[in-house]
Amino acid sequence: MLIAGCVVAAGASACGEAGGDPDLVAGKQQFAEKCGACHTLARAGSKGVAGPNLDEAFRQSLADGMDRSGIEGAVHDQIDTPARLPKKSKVYMPPDLVTGDAARDVAAYVARSVAAGGEDTGLLATAVKAPDDGKPAVEENGELTIEATAQLAYVTSSATAKPGPVTIKSPNPSGTPHNIAVEGGGLNEEGKVVQDGGVSEVQADLKPGEYTFYCSVPGHREGGMEGKLTVK
Repeated sequence: MLIAGCVVAAGASACGEAGGDPDLVAGKQQFAEKCGACHTLARAGSKGVAGPNLDEAFRQSLADGMDRSGIEGAVHDQIDTPARLPKKSKVYMPPDLVTGDAARDVAAYVARSVAAGGEDTGLLATAVKAPDDGKPAVEENGELTIEATAQLAYVTSSATAKPGPVTIKSPNPSGTPHNIAVEGGGLNEEGKVVQDGGVSEVQADLKPGEYTFYCSVPGHREGGMEGKLTVK
């Protein structure tokens, strides 16, 4: 099975110590930051499409009697030794994406969550902050900032600007590669892909109307990383 971002597994307590039970809260947080951009996992709220849909990947195995500890082991093995892909492949799971206790935590959370239905409760329900706070980004003095997150989302899915020359910036503090691109009204501009504090930037002369901003990294827009820019 080829995994493009991170595969993971089994159940345990929500708070663990070194050598003790896996920390599921930490596992969910690490999954959101390191793996969610490539994988769909309903309980984690991730919608990545570059790698396998984890719910579907293990659904049949569960139906056939595989227990979740077996899934945990399979996922942990995949994290430790990612499947090799052709050198020209644009999507792959890098080695050492998560290691040590973090890898164990991620594997445990994924194994507990795949094809489980329902929603996380308790501490797990609030382990990962929803990326979209609902507040639109607003252009000021010809500059519009729309920050990216570790998940397949910007901090907001809406923005407003006045007509005229605008510099659209997208800081990305996470380790997940993202950029900002804008299309609509004959415009089709794309900023560079950045991570770890880089800033993707697009300069455009905006006319009144509606535009779409999105991340052009393969699979990110398809996973829901886009929003609406209204110019008026």
